[in-house]
Amino acid sequence: MSGLEKNILVIDNNKLSRMVMEDELKSSGLNVSFATNADEGLLLAYSLDPDFITVELTLEDMSGIELISKLKESGKTGSVPFMVVTGYEDSIQRELCLGAGAVDVLYKPFSHGELTHIIKGNLDSAETKTGRKILIVEDSSTIRAITKHLLERRGHTVIEAENGLEGLKKLEDRFLDIDMIVTDINMPKMDGRQFVTKVRSQQRFQFIPIIVSTTITEKENVRLLLSLGADDYIVKPFASEEFIARIQSHLRTKSLYEELGSANKQLSEFNETLEGRVEKRTIELKEANLDAIYSLATAAEAKDDDTGFHVRRIQHYSKALAKKIGLSETQAEEIGYSSIMHDVGKISIPDNILKKPGKLTKEEFDLVKTHSVQGEKILSDKNFFKTARVISRHHHEKWNGEGYPDGLSKENIPLSARIVALADVFDALTSRRPYKEAWPMEKAIEEIKISSGSHFDPGISRAWLALWETGEVERIFNKWR
Repeated sequence: MSGLEKNILVIDNNKLSRMVMEDELKSSGLNVSFATNADEGLLLAYSLDPDFITVELTLEDMSGIELISKLKESGKTGSVPFMVVTGYEDSIQRELCLGAGAVDVLYKPFSHGELTHIIKGNLDSAETKTGRKILIVEDSSTIRAITKHLLERRGHTVIEAENGLEGLKKLEDRFLDIDMIVTDINMPKMDGRQFVTKVRSQQRFQFIPIIVSTTITEKENVRLLLSLGADDYIVKPFASEEFIARIQSHLRTKSLYEELGSANKQLSEFNETLEGRVEKRTIELKEANLDAIYSLATAAEAKDDDTGFHVRRIQHYSKALAKKIGLSETQAEEIGYSSIMHDVGKISIPDNILKKPGKLTKEEFDLVKTHSVQGEKILSDKNFFKTARVISRHHHEKWNGEGYPDGLSKENIPLSARIVALADVFDALTSRRPYKEAWPMEKAIEEIKISSGSHFDPGISRAWLALWETGEVERIFNKWR
């Protein structure tokens, strides 16, 4: 298993069991998160991106077998290895668990070290199965050798190129199927700037992550490369753990893009199915798209030091507000689940800018503002994402026309975006950020009143205040915090 700490999710309703497992796993260098019931377990599984999950069979709100089925069916957790750790010993249940995909069943009480042995063994096995192909474009043979050693130790396959021209040829080789690119800036024949421009000019390479390897003296070039389409950068000489963490983070994001693409493909194929299966298949595909939506949205929020609860609050605030202004249940539901994707474009913004604790420079803020347009591009041209695309592009427009990216005003701003704009600002005000503490809800409500007619649609503001008076806003806030 690699030197990077692995994240283990334990779903168990027994306090003593959780304490025993925490002691053993943490002493072995593993990160541990806990859920005390099935619903909490599902939320954490979708938002934390665990490397391994343990499940107790005798949960109060859902059977362990049912929970396992939900985890395996989800695009977010379907490939995560899991095991059953339970005090309920039964041979039939054991066979059911193994048949559902559990790597093992461990009965309580177990010997110290037994749990860790099973988990680490399976994590080692999983790493060898999930290696990706990474293209290293670097004219220094020494740096290529070091980088290759670090990546191959983690199970990845490394393809080497000495310059951008050679790298482009390797990238265009359909048999190599590159998953990620790490490129230097200054190289002979074709430098990093030309290389990144060539890569991003081809539609088929749009979602391959590009990390720029640079030196402290090349900061101006880094800004240019980020504007040309690079996703991140790392300064040489770099710590091996930081380098691998950056690689793994962008590979996880690429996996989410692939899941979204797979869901889109399923939606297209639906048109060829028999008429008698239409209703059933529509439901299945909608659920697949929603899984992909929530996974990708959670990845975007994770880049901004937030949790999946933020997008859940936005979803329920937006749905409640849509119903309050008179939209139908179906319309309100669509705006609700589409709102989950409002900030998906943040995936394209470097972490060092999103997580900066101080004030952003004008250049940095201008880059952050591009997330609305980037989000629209990510959501493709499929009809299922039509409302989500509109919300992503326009949720920072203002009633008085002073918003971005298009400077729309009043009713020219799509209704769905006007709804999500208010919900997003309210949640931002009442949430902690790297640069501020959370506001009290009453203070945030006063800000909504002040901004009505300038930032927000006055009619939507009145509907929000009416929701506040009923207690619905506070109920949603308390449920998803």
